[in-house]
Amino acid sequence: MLIGVINQKGGVGKSTTAAHLAYWLSRHRKQSTLVLDSDSQQSSSQWLQDMGMEFRVIDDPEELFETATDLADQYDAIVIDAPGVLGETTKSILLAIDLALIPVQAAQLDLASTEKIVRLVHNVQKVRNGNPHAAIFLNKAEKRSILLREARAALADISGIKLLETTIYRRTAIADAPGQSATVFNMSGEAAQVAAEEYEQLFTEALNYGKA
Repeated sequence: MLIGVINQKGGVGKSTTAAHLAYWLSRHRKQSTLVLDSDSQQSSSQWLQDMGMEFRVIDDPEELFETATDLADQYDAIVIDAPGVLGETTKSILLAIDLALIPVQAAQLDLASTEKIVRLVHNVQKVRNGNPHAAIFLNKAEKRSILLREARAALADISGIKLLETTIYRRTAIADAPGQSATVFNMSGEAAQVAAEEYEQLFTEALNYGKA
């Protein structure tokens, strides 16, 4: 399966999500997994290298599309960390992938900017007869906040894009993971364990939807 973690808004947690997803697929699902880092900041590359994960850095749109589609049969999963801008690279990712995973923060600016990525996803789905499957999830959320409830209501009825039930809450363990060259799946402490359970639930839900 080809999975793209996309959103043109910076700071929503694309690289963190991509790294945790790749680690989970590789170590917990025992799937051969490749990460394609197309973010010009290469936020996940050093982190992935320190964890011994297989990755490539590709920011050329045509090369990215060719590499992802050419290698699709050689890996159980390919995870693409998308750039924080809308452009040809993001379009190439959407044209190649089976599942678009879209992290969104429960904040007014983030919700307002979601309209742009939704429009792009819809345009590609028209060209590809409904593909890719696309799912939004709320990331870095604060529990029991009014914004969280409002965000879920605002995102619940977007045509062609599913709002996942699982929410990833803001936790220090997640923020600390890159600095420890780890993921919450192999960090100690109760906070990391809870975060790992949330991620596992999220990824399981997303993959089940992507295969539907």
